[in-house]
Amino acid sequence: MKFPTPFRSLLIAVSTLLFASLACADNKNEDSLNTQAPSLYTGFEQLLDDDKTLVMEELIDLDSNIRRVALYHNGDRLHRQIPKQVHLMIENKLMHRVMESGRFEVIQCIECRTTQVAMRADKLEISHAAESNQALRALAKKVRADAFIFWNASVHDEKFTINLRMVDGRNNQLLWLKEYSKKTTREQEEKGFDSVNYELTVGAWGIDGSRENQTTNSAEEVNGVTVFGLRRRETTSIDDSLEYTLAIEYFRNFSNTDLFDVSGINLEGRIIADIPSMDKLIDTKVYLGIGQAFFNDANSLVFRFGFEFPFFSDGFMDFGVTYLPESDARWDKKVGYEEVGKFGGSSYDLTLGVRF
Repeated sequence: MKFPTPFRSLLIAVSTLLFASLACADNKNEDSLNTQAPSLYTGFEQLLDDDKTLVMEELIDLDSNIRRVALYHNGDRLHRQIPKQVHLMIENKLMHRVMESGRFEVIQCIECRTTQVAMRADKLEISHAAESNQALRALAKKVRADAFIFWNASVHDEKFTINLRMVDGRNNQLLWLKEYSKKTTREQEEKGFDSVNYELTVGAWGIDGSRENQTTNSAEEVNGVTVFGLRRRETTSIDDSLEYTLAIEYFRNFSNTDLFDVSGINLEGRIIADIPSMDKLIDTKVYLGIGQAFFNDANSLVFRFGFEFPFFSDGFMDFGVTYLPESDARWDKKVGYEEVGKFGGSSYDLTLGVRF
């Protein structure tokens, strides 16, 4: 059939416009996926790399007979709009965190990863390997799992959430459940910060101070100060095994003698590095800090080095050494004693802290 020339021109123009629109739509969809996927990937990656996610100390009271566990995804990845690569990353990281604990033996359960999606009577039906309690017990017996760790992930308003439940494979008893969530913005992603936490600390330095007695030609000494602090702690995407803190600390002595009135402020920066070789024994980190202390009409640098150990789920303990170069400190007036004495030296550094 032959169309008139004007009509042919119009048809060609309309076709060209239609194909251009489709191509543009495809490009937009592709761009949307390319921008959305890294956001989802980064958000869940940050959540799973957080020290407060899946802390194994939370599971120490479980039945010791629960040794072999299998991960079971009980959510619909397509419905929750989580790309396949993000889904696999979440599962791999969860598996890695459980294996790292040494508390459980993780087994591969192919059946647990099988999700069937079918259209029946105009309805989208999703089925899993175990559709009933009896089927779950049979699956546990088949794969020889003591328990299943059910998990699902979701995201809403830039809040990334992972839900975990541990179910006994013998009797379907719920053993443990937890929800972890983290809100991450695009701006935070671009800055490269994975997480920011704050910490309250209380500790002790064994630093000595001295004051000359003018009557007996001897010196009185004070041993140690108590330290209270607030820290800001960050992890960056450059290297998730390194953390950085900025802290302000107030220290003073609480000795029984009134000959000394040590009080001051320390401003400190610190680098904290993970020690992977110690993970099987205890999650250990090493820290190196340098600060500037102001006290009793004097000021001095403060150097700190030591190790950090976990203490409950949100707590930690630092044990190391502190060095404050000996300086002239001015004490309150006291009859028979010199007003200027010494304060400083090397000592132990013992700190307890909690994150929030």
